[in-house]
Amino acid sequence: MSSARDVVVLGGGPAGLSLGIALSRRGRSVAVLERTRYDRPRAGETFGGELGPLLKSLGAWDGFAALAPVAFRGVHSAWGGADLAERASIFHPFGDGWHVDRARFDAFLAQCAAQAGVAVEQGVGRCAITWSDGAWKVRGASGHELTARFLVDASGRGAPAGAVMLAERRWMRADRLVALLGTMSSTSPLEPVLLLEAVEEGWWYSVPQPGGALLAALMTDADLLPARGRAGLVEHFTHALGRTVHTAARAAPATLLAPPWIARADSGLLLPDRGPGWRAVGDAALACDPLAGDGVVRSMRSALEAAAEIDAELSGSAAADSRSLHARFRDYLEVRGRYYAREARWPGSTFWLRRRPPFDWKAAEIFLDPQKILQWDGKPPPCEVEALLPPPAVRAVLERLRTPRPAHQALALLQKTAPLDDRRLLVGLQLLVDRGCLSLCD
Repeated sequence: MSSARDVVVLGGGPAGLSLGIALSRRGRSVAVLERTRYDRPRAGETFGGELGPLLKSLGAWDGFAALAPVAFRGVHSAWGGADLAERASIFHPFGDGWHVDRARFDAFLAQCAAQAGVAVEQGVGRCAITWSDGAWKVRGASGHELTARFLVDASGRGAPAGAVMLAERRWMRADRLVALLGTMSSTSPLEPVLLLEAVEEGWWYSVPQPGGALLAALMTDADLLPARGRAGLVEHFTHALGRTVHTAARAAPATLLAPPWIARADSGLLLPDRGPGWRAVGDAALACDPLAGDGVVRSMRSALEAAAEIDAELSGSAAADSRSLHARFRDYLEVRGRYYAREARWPGSTFWLRRRPPFDWKAAEIFLDPQKILQWDGKPPPCEVEALLPPPAVRAVLERLRTPRPAHQALALLQKTAPLDDRRLLVGLQLLVDRGCLSLCD
């Protein structure tokens, strides 16, 4: 049995549900397919005051209070030094924000979407997707098939749900960041602030949760975590928490309610993020470091912007291009680099070397002759090159240079793999030469 829709959305998070509501209001028939039943923990639980106007525009504001959100009244941060600095939400134009149980928030938004006329299907599992006779055919684990004129990937970082749509799609991952999260009971009242604390292997954040629990997360690189299963994660979380100062003090009366879990947190960009009859939105199109603190709000805004363009495309207008998205990502990487550069402790830390550019690449001297022959002999690349070049781009160019090639060919490969500023790519290539990872051949 098959059902026909104007639009099928893969992913029932804030981006996909916001898009569904906006398109339904424009008279489009929409189905949102959610892999889970909102029964698993989710990251991204702190919202700024910008969320309020967005919920009101979606008709979801009145029911939000039923989630018992905890007020978010500012940030306390130990970044660049051991002492805490405070930033109160009173100085934010939208005032206080909220800490929520993220799984409950997403389930609430799904109810709002259903009330707006969106068909929200939960527990669909992994979908099979094909293009046939001018329409997308999407089949979930239950065997129910949907057909649609337009397909939207809103499945989050890496756009995993739509990976089978187009073979040439790829996720440009700019770092290896993951979150190791633990929910803890607390017997003492928690201050309604987000606490940030930089440590040698990354940084911690902790926030209060509805019901009095404390959520604490270690943000670090995936390869810096132990590969010892669940027991290893519990041990690592506990020991790493014990090495903090401010986070440990906040969590002192708390105990873990369940084993810690890992969530992706990498920055990245989907290439391409759209095409005839399909598009990615939210984190599936562009994902930023959680340090920015606006992931959910940014995803919802991007979905609302996309709704107008998708509606126009369904009416026969040309599809919008993604050049502005690429420019935003390049600008974001610049801001991220400056913020991480503020933390100068732990000069030998792998985590921080990967994020602090070793020099101002915009002012760096260009010395590499385009005709010079480069070769890689297997020497590991320096950590700091990842502050300039995405890890997949570094791997791709090194593998290609197992066979000696001129520098201009190596740069062309970087340009193809990572659509970033040409100077940034060239300076990153020079860094590989300067650090002895690449050899100059006569």
